Amino acid sequence: MRRLAALLMAVTATLACAAQPLIMTRPASVQAGGLDCVRTTVQRLGYMITAGDRSLGFVRAERMRTREAFPTGRLFTDVLVVNYISAGTVDDGVDDVIQVKAARVGEHEDIAPAREAISDAERLLDQCGKL
Repeated sequence: MRRLAALLMAVTATLACAAQPLIMTRPASVQAGGLDCVRTTVQRLGYMITAGDRSLGFVRAERMRTREAFPTGRLFTDVLVVNYISAGTVDDGVDDVIQVKAARVGEHEDIAPAREAISDAERLLDQCGKL
């Protein structure tokens, strides 16, 4: 019985971790155009910019998707929140940094992103970041 309880706790902990948004970071490619690259790329990927502030260096973009796996073709919203951090503003960094949080809008909070949102975040980092 103790083994079953331990296994159940491990599965629950794993699922709780899997339900979190994903955050990816990469040094920015200054030649790509900084925050302008971010804004252009998220729009090219089909996202609508819903918030942002150039002076703070952030963009929030959303994209509605249909999940064909559900019989009703249920809609959900992917969210990309991008922070563009200029060199030297945090921890004396030597490079500008792009941080992307990929998530899906849940009932009460952002939850784990769909595969498509992860792929979109990776494309954004490939386009605007250093490899």
